[in-house]
Amino acid sequence: MPSHDGHPVTFHVGTPKSGTTSLQNILAGNRALLRSHGFLYPGENQGHFIEAMSLREGGFRGHEFESAEGAWDRTVAEVLAHDGPTLLSHEILGGSKRRIVQRAADSLPGRRLRVVITCRDLGRQFPAVWQEGVKNGDTVTYADFLAESFDGWDGPGASAGMWRGQNLASVADRWGSVVGHDNVVIVTVPPSGADKDVLWRRFVEAVGLPDVDYEIPDVPRNPSLGTVETELLRRVVARLPEDLAWPTYSRQVKRRLAQKRLVKEKTGGSLSVPPAHHDDVRRVSAEMLEAIRGHGCPVVGDLADLEPAFDPAGTSPDEVTDAQLLERSLDVLVPLVLTEGPAPKRQPVTRRIAEQGARKTGQKITDRLKRMRP
Repeated sequence: MPSHDGHPVTFHVGTPKSGTTSLQNILAGNRALLRSHGFLYPGENQGHFIEAMSLREGGFRGHEFESAEGAWDRTVAEVLAHDGPTLLSHEILGGSKRRIVQRAADSLPGRRLRVVITCRDLGRQFPAVWQEGVKNGDTVTYADFLAESFDGWDGPGASAGMWRGQNLASVADRWGSVVGHDNVVIVTVPPSGADKDVLWRRFVEAVGLPDVDYEIPDVPRNPSLGTVETELLRRVVARLPEDLAWPTYSRQVKRRLAQKRLVKEKTGGSLSVPPAHHDDVRRVSAEMLEAIRGHGCPVVGDLADLEPAFDPAGTSPDEVTDAQLLERSLDVLVPLVLTEGPAPKRQPVTRRIAEQGARKTGQKITDRLKRMRP
């Protein structure tokens, strides 16, 4: 049998909200094309969420996934059987503790391990991370989220709260301590207004994907909500039962309400970092970038892309009025009222006949009793 030792295995580990879903969508859509050129993108799903759950030996939002049982081991077997390079991708991997990173490395003996971290400036990340948290069931206000995040920043080693997955310096250091910092590649998301394919091209270069014609979807996979819509969703979530199971929440709230109905409009503008926190964002970004430069990780793109950018027309939930929330609620409610539900089930003919006969018999008895009355 041929030896597969030395083939690279690349972990794309986030950061969350840095275009990861769109990249995974492209990868999944071109899985067969990649395989035909000797490059393995394992499994059948868009990204490797279940595999990551299995590796981390944990659940998500209090839910344990039965399909995660043994999923990592099955993926490892697929990777080790492949005679060529492999890519594994899910943003939840970025926040993994060092022992999980070490477990991932130990399970792939003989392979050259590489890590790719896509990242975006914190001026755009703060709104996106809070909004994604609300989609996933968080009820903390935007103001409290910002305050807690800045209070939790204690330098480039910060890993509490949002910083577990969003502190680029800490993520790079945890993975780099296992695979070597020179094997951790930073891919920067270009500024707003850049060509939509720039990030993909940078990702292809960083991972070393084949130079072929990929099919690129036109529609983004995880579009953002407007400020009013996000605040409305947060208030809806706050009224839901605390014991609502994640599969039900994901299906009914995250996908049906947020990603199918609320995403259609952005009333009240787009969420942004309030001016009062601009200096805080710049301070944290400067400390993070200084640490990254110290790690010496290769960069595809430009670290200048990570200088904070703020939307001058952006809005905050503090500016949202009850009237706006009511109006948007009605916009969502009316189509739901007009949506026809499933047709009532027709009773079997034999059952209808039996019920009709019982009613006729009952009526006859009633008539007889009436005639017997004095």
